[in-house]
Amino acid sequence: MPSGVRITFRTDAAGFAFRYAARPAHEMPGPPENPQVDVRVDGKPVASLPLVTDQGIHTCHVGSLPGAGAGRLVELWLPCLNQFTLHGVEVPADAEVSADTTSAPRWVHYGSSESQGRGALSPSRNWTATVATELGLDLTSLAIGAGCYLQPLFATLLRDLPADLITCMVGINIYGTRALNQFTYRPNLIGMIRIIRERHPSTPLLIASHHHSPWHDPLKGDGYLSLVEVREQTREVVELLRADGDENLHYVHGPSLAGPETAHLYVEPRHLDPLHFNQEGHDLLAAAFRRKVEELVPGLART
Repeated sequence: MPSGVRITFRTDAAGFAFRYAARPAHEMPGPPENPQVDVRVDGKPVASLPLVTDQGIHTCHVGSLPGAGAGRLVELWLPCLNQFTLHGVEVPADAEVSADTTSAPRWVHYGSSESQGRGALSPSRNWTATVATELGLDLTSLAIGAGCYLQPLFATLLRDLPADLITCMVGINIYGTRALNQFTYRPNLIGMIRIIRERHPSTPLLIASHHHSPWHDPLKGDGYLSLVEVREQTREVVELLRADGDENLHYVHGPSLAGPETAHLYVEPRHLDPLHFNQEGHDLLAAAFRRKVEELVPGLART
């Protein structure tokens, strides 16, 4: 499930084709996902191509690419929520093809299903992809639906990857499955941050909590952590470590990104436990998160 993954190359070809195999997305509450590959040329959207998900090998043809010249940058944004295998990219025999050697600030993000792409209409319109595109960042997504539990495995990945910005949107899976409690959440979050800091001692690190949920925010913990308490403990951990000298660590309050006014922007009907934004919600979240990055890490964006 290659969330955030792009295939990039420069070419003067008028068109190209790619071969792939894909599985259908897992069944989830609400409307099904429609797996697609997005094509962009020089940063501008050209096509969103629906995929056949019968696990057989299929070919997609992309023609009439805009622009001209060998320096034209082609990007394939791969699907977020279904298993996908790229078997090859084909261009005409007389076409010029070269690697994209440009560099951009590296952004590594860790999160759950909304960060992975649930609810976005296509992979390059996921909120993380939008932020990366608008700020000129090279995105590596470590978001995994129903799997954001502050695992040491992900902490070491975040530690070991090159990064100019690291962000984590945490808490919703832990709240939803009661995976950690009032005694274990804080030390596990501290442990993840400490592991990251072993090789990224001063890299800007933003820890965000989940945005407002009109259905979950009012609920009490009933012996477990409520969503409000998860946010409070997340803030406490960041404030504790900042007081200990980690000035490049920042807390981003989820409801400041998307508050009660977004209650109508979910893909799931209310009776199906709505948790994931639709495309309008992804756009709103992207705009709010971009502003936070610009505020907390000025000068990061590529110009």
